[in-house]
Amino acid sequence: MSASPSRAKPRAILLTAALLTILVYLPGLGGGFVFDDYSNILLNEDLKVSSLSVKSLLQAGWSGMSGPLKRPISMISFALNYATTGDFIGAFKLTNVIIHIFNGVLMFIFFRLLMRVYLTGQNSPQLNYCFVAAVAATLWMLHPLNLTSVLYIVQRMNSLSAMFSLLALISYCEARVNMEEGKAFGRWWLLAAVPLFVTLGALSKENAVLTFPLIGLVELCFFRLRTADSVDRKLLIGFLVATILLPVALAAAYVVSHPNYLGAGYAARSFSMVERLLTEGRVMWFYLALLVFPKLSSFGLYHDDYIISTGMFEPITTVFAVGALGVAVFLAVFGSRRVPMLTFAIGWYLIGHIMESSVIALELVHEHRNYLPSMGILFSLSYACARACASTSLPRLPQLAAVVAIFLTAAITFLRAGDWRDPVTLAVVEAERHPNSMRAVYDLGRVQFGLHQLTQRQEFYDSGLANLERAAEIDPSSKQPLIGLIRVQYEHGYTPKTEWMTELLYRYEFALLHPSEIEDLTRLVKCRASPDGCSFPVDDIVQLYHAALRNQSSSRFPRAQLMVNLAVLYVNEANDLAPAINLLDDAVQLFPKEFNFRKIRAQVYLLAQMDTELEDEIRFMRSVNVWRDLIESPDAVIDDLETQLRLLRENVSDAKAKGT
Repeated sequence: MSASPSRAKPRAILLTAALLTILVYLPGLGGGFVFDDYSNILLNEDLKVSSLSVKSLLQAGWSGMSGPLKRPISMISFALNYATTGDFIGAFKLTNVIIHIFNGVLMFIFFRLLMRVYLTGQNSPQLNYCFVAAVAATLWMLHPLNLTSVLYIVQRMNSLSAMFSLLALISYCEARVNMEEGKAFGRWWLLAAVPLFVTLGALSKENAVLTFPLIGLVELCFFRLRTADSVDRKLLIGFLVATILLPVALAAAYVVSHPNYLGAGYAARSFSMVERLLTEGRVMWFYLALLVFPKLSSFGLYHDDYIISTGMFEPITTVFAVGALGVAVFLAVFGSRRVPMLTFAIGWYLIGHIMESSVIALELVHEHRNYLPSMGILFSLSYACARACASTSLPRLPQLAAVVAIFLTAAITFLRAGDWRDPVTLAVVEAERHPNSMRAVYDLGRVQFGLHQLTQRQEFYDSGLANLERAAEIDPSSKQPLIGLIRVQYEHGYTPKTEWMTELLYRYEFALLHPSEIEDLTRLVKCRASPDGCSFPVDDIVQLYHAALRNQSSSRFPRAQLMVNLAVLYVNEANDLAPAINLLDDAVQLFPKEFNFRKIRAQVYLLAQMDTELEDEIRFMRSVNVWRDLIESPDAVIDDLETQLRLLRENVSDAKAKGT
């Protein structure tokens, strides 16, 4: 049985979109790991599973450092990549492309459902809702704003979260259509499928919890609580209250009862909560400009050069941006009945940004945050354009407009993907487009040192030094460029400038201290312990740790981690156990139930032959049930410690017997 023309055309569009997506991303499937890929993937030993056992996958799943839920589904997907193709970057990126294409298909299904509901009873015979949904999905798949969610590997967390959110939204629409038709099966879609997919999404990335307010928006704009009977209506209202209003009320109550909860994260930021909110007012329009008028030179992996709004008139564009957002919210609220598509577009965009672009102390600008929010804008624009074209006397105008828009977005994405074809090209392009970005300039310097290693050409070494020095000047609180300068000079047999170390010590003690900058110190400790060694002097590392411990901007857990890492350094470098134990005592006092802290202290007790203290530590570790799970496998660690304790006491007993 052949498909009808109205269905065959959207299918052809989607198939073409999938092939085009592969083609436009093909230039970027090479390249290298970038930014957070290193800490989350490349340097995460738990991901490098040797077998696909349940235990190894669970261990990989809970090895994440991002978000309160650790995003285990995303981490397991990275582990599966490692298990099948090792660290071959093309496989990681191709997996992301496939997920992206699948999300585009889900987007088509979701928007087709919405259009069918929206156009029911309307006099729109010339408007093919499948065509509109297919065009919107195609534009989204090919849009350059989504590139970092695809080629920036760690942002698979983002695309997987969006995938499960779309599955939840499709399930909700199916539930609502069934409930409008009086079919009991709709209740199962509502009560089983929707919560399941939202949970899976949250375990990929926490943004998936925004699916529930997005569901509320879908209900407001398209379904309006219509059901075939009163029982379903009561069930629906109860579901919406339980998933939207109740969580909001609980979150508000928690914030009120813990007034320092939101503000604590700003201790390591160069902006306040008010400054962040003002800046995000401008950022929302910046994202929208990238979406509607994509300009190649405006895109970038890094946007740490974005100017912070220090007041409503600093810069002056802040007041206009915030005012325009207020007008948009007003239109969305009061236009929900007359122009529901406008309400949907504005509401979807703003709800999608609530978590990452409001009060939480995250970085200010990242393009991947638009992955899900951009869908509503593209869908509503596609509908508006199709509706406008349908009223003209040119029947082919919608198709022509769609082809032009698709071609332009595909061309820009293809060019941008080419920038990601290798680390050198990406570093050069990012630094050219964002010359005031510390990260972009630092990356360029780091890549130039790599070129020097390969070619032994002095100009690359000199350029690398110049760019790292410039990166340190761009951000007066940054530590990474200075560490890089000192380390590379030692590695090449030179004596670093004294002022570099002096400035680095000052920044670790007095500048804002971000957790990633503590991780930089951790890498120095690991470097010293590696078989290849590290030319960075141990005395300098110790000084940096003490400077960081004196820094008042670090929160409790990073401070405790500093203590533990410094203790490990004392043990590794000088077998100096007394100061190591003191540092570990302080860390354990701050976090008595942190398993890793207890484990390291027990190992140091073993080295110091402190059998009584080791026995007490083991007894405490056994008593804490939260550690008794398959993921951390603490029992195996504790069993090994008990074996070592028994051998220690046997050796001591034998030594005493021989002495007598």
